[in-house]
Amino acid sequence: MKKSTIWLLISILVVVFVALIAVELSYMRSLINIHTTDFDGAVHRSLARVAYFLERDETQRYLQNEVEERDRQLLNVQSSMKDWVLVSPSATDKDSIRFDINMFANPNLYISSWKESVLNEDSDRIPLSLDEIMSSEDLKDKYLRQKDLLNDVVLRILHRAAKKPVEQRVDFSQLQNYMDAELDMQGLTDVPYYYVVKGKDGNVVYISENFEDYHENFNLFNYHQDLFINDPGNKHPMLSVYFPTRDDYRHTSLAMFIPMLGLSLVLVILSVMVVVSFLKQKRYSDMKTDFINNMTHELKTPVSCISLAAQMLSDKDVPLSPAAMSHITSVITDESKRLGMLVEKVLQLSTFSKESKTVNFQELNINEVVDVVVQTFKLKVEQSGGRIQCDLNAKDTFVLADEMHITNVLFNLMDNAMKYSSDKRPIMLTIKTENIDDSFIELSVADNGIGISREDLRKIFDRFFRVQTGNVHDVKGFGLGLPYVQMIIQKHHGKIMVESELDEGTTFYITLPIIKTY
Repeated sequence: MKKSTIWLLISILVVVFVALIAVELSYMRSLINIHTTDFDGAVHRSLARVAYFLERDETQRYLQNEVEERDRQLLNVQSSMKDWVLVSPSATDKDSIRFDINMFANPNLYISSWKESVLNEDSDRIPLSLDEIMSSEDLKDKYLRQKDLLNDVVLRILHRAAKKPVEQRVDFSQLQNYMDAELDMQGLTDVPYYYVVKGKDGNVVYISENFEDYHENFNLFNYHQDLFINDPGNKHPMLSVYFPTRDDYRHTSLAMFIPMLGLSLVLVILSVMVVVSFLKQKRYSDMKTDFINNMTHELKTPVSCISLAAQMLSDKDVPLSPAAMSHITSVITDESKRLGMLVEKVLQLSTFSKESKTVNFQELNINEVVDVVVQTFKLKVEQSGGRIQCDLNAKDTFVLADEMHITNVLFNLMDNAMKYSSDKRPIMLTIKTENIDDSFIELSVADNGIGISREDLRKIFDRFFRVQTGNVHDVKGFGLGLPYVQMIIQKHHGKIMVESELDEGTTFYITLPIIKTY
């Protein structure tokens, strides 16, 4: 599959998943907004009706008081009229006594005029019954009384009730009942709430139960309703309500969408893992192809040289001097060694596919192994104009290890230091050992070569990866040395770390557990 096709498929997959998650989030946000609007509307309707009921109760109280006052006045009028009628036995003409239909609107004025009319009449009139006098005008009289009563009550409420403090105008127990009933009617039965009532001056005059810390949390009260809005002026008492579980109520509808969103995210993560694994495998496949091509080319050279040397030895027509024979023999020997090294690299590759690779653990003195390897490399380093320094400072040096593999590890690290040396300065290798925390021994291999960039530093332990020098791989290799080193150290229950700066050099640190010999 072409690289462009792979990236096109990845782009389509990313767009689909992003669109899917965006649609789910948009739908969830819409549901939250709808529930928020419904909740706020229900609360505002409830508070408006509570304010109406409080104002209605106040009006009813004034009407009741006014009716009681008028009833008392009417009883006084009736008593006075009976007295005056009974004290006038000479009054025989019923039609001579007429009552004004407005007498109950102003009974005192009517009594005065009525007294004068009675006193001026003849004393021999017949007494009349008060029920007979009032029956003819009863309906009209009641209407006028109610109209006058209502007008009077409205004026008193507007001018007298507004001057009273809110705690005298509101029955707070009844307010609680109204709140419960209205919220229940709006479907908010199980939603807890707290409320406070503030006067016109802004001071709190009442706090609902179990909410005494309103001073620090008054900003939580996000629903407000003016009370007695018909009062004169711009300032009115206020009812403020706080719902502590408002957000929970708004998010109740999301219970089924959160798992769906979680499953979508899991699907995205799995897809990313699959894509990353696919790209990684493709990269390994490309590296493996490069390795095979490189290995094939490398194998052709020693095979061709050995084949050519063998032909020269077998050709009877070509006279060979002792010097020529010696040269041909050395070529065959060198190319055979080179071929053996290539075969060893191929065998190293097989170790990565065999988890049960045999490792023969035995007690091993790391200082002795390091000394042997240093002596082997010392001549090669000195021939190139460099030098090698060995500081074996560790005291506890015995570890459980495989001598062959540990030796190969050191050879690989020092061989890399030789390959990636700098042309600006002679090679300088430093090999050190020291103990750490009385439980580990640390082996370090440092060079002053070209160094490794930060980008490449994360990949040097990947199979088939090779650090470039310039724009081409001008250093022979197959990208198997450091992965092999890492695998062997891990099998020895150790750790390997690397520090490097470009054009300054590289240092590898290997930590292995030691065994006590005492």
